[in-house]
Amino acid sequence: MELKTLAIDLGEFKTLEESTQPLPEPLVAGWYIDPKTGERIFYDPNTHKFYTLAGGVYIPLGYMNPAPKQVTLAPGEKLKITMSFKYSGPAIASAVCYYSIGVYGLFGFDEKMVGQNSKSIPQYTTPTQVTDSYTFTLPTNVGNDWDDIYCKIYGGSPGVPQTLFGYEQALLIVGKDPTISEFTIADFAKV
Repeated sequence: MELKTLAIDLGEFKTLEESTQPLPEPLVAGWYIDPKTGERIFYDPNTHKFYTLAGGVYIPLGYMNPAPKQVTLAPGEKLKITMSFKYSGPAIASAVCYYSIGVYGLFGFDEKMVGQNSKSIPQYTTPTQVTDSYTFTLPTNVGNDWDDIYCKIYGGSPGVPQTLFGYEQALLIVGKDPTISEFTIADFAKV
């Protein structure tokens, strides 16, 4: 059985790039307009994150992103997800590396499969690349819409702040139901 791998980089990213309006420095709590989407977003200076209101729930922005590639899987096949991040700080005992496959929608992420590892991180005085991975085996009852994934790291002693990152439409589930993809008109001509 072939092992397929999808790597996720939890490196730094910005939610509001290329803003046409200068944001106040330092950012204060309040509502702003995302220049890319035009959506109203809320900034929380305590968590240093932007949030959007969806279905009556505040959801952090920036943790779900378009997938850079799509991995094709069938029931019974394995998917290895690798997270990567740069860390500097004291040694951390038993941080939780959390992995999920599911369906991302208007009301958040519906986790269908979950896995986690406990990870101890040594002390680093400069930002150092750290990785962790988890391997899922797709069950026979996998849904065709289980195409989104996300990872997070949190907890431990001393605790690390919860950090999330995910990809939308990262998986293409095949072999369960008849599937047609890349459908197009190949050619047309006068005969």
